[in-house]
Amino acid sequence: MKRLVMLAGMATLTIGLAACTGGPTLGQPTAAPTGGASSAGQDTAPVSPSSSAGGLPVSQPCSLVSAAQLSELGVTAQPTKEQVGTAPSCDVETDQDTIILSIRTNGGLDSFTEAATGGPVHATTVGSHQAKQSVGNSRSCIIAIGVTASSRVEVTVTGNGDTDPCPVAQTVAKDVEPNLP
Repeated sequence: MKRLVMLAGMATLTIGLAACTGGPTLGQPTAAPTGGASSAGQDTAPVSPSSSAGGLPVSQPCSLVSAAQLSELGVTAQPTKEQVGTAPSCDVETDQDTIILSIRTNGGLDSFTEAATGGPVHATTVGSHQAKQSVGNSRSCIIAIGVTASSRVEVTVTGNGDTDPCPVAQTVAKDVEPNLP
């Protein structure tokens, strides 16, 4: 069965992946304009590379997913590095879904609430990390993986409306989790 592919709002390369040097290749970020894009669960404090980042690759969110994993998901275009609210993010699109990986350094899992996401939140685990999952009003599935008390990685998948985005979000979260501190 063909894996679900991903498209709209908010994935496991080794953390040592370098940012765009030479020509970009799949799995490496390309520059995109920053803007006022928003994300469910966004926090209000500015992001800064500090000890609260817990060892996360704040300046390279696209390094959280490998080219091989992106290919398995049906991604053919380059991921783009963006700013979603206060979080450095990696935007990846497929024919059916948009995937956004966001690194939040100003709020851990305690900040990932129903009020922030617009939908019910339930606790779960991803690998060895505590996590929370929410399906918001925008038909996006968001999985927040806790890293420290003040940092988390969010995997957001927004589908085209024909399929449930949560299986894809769960696959991406499982791919990302082994690379987290």
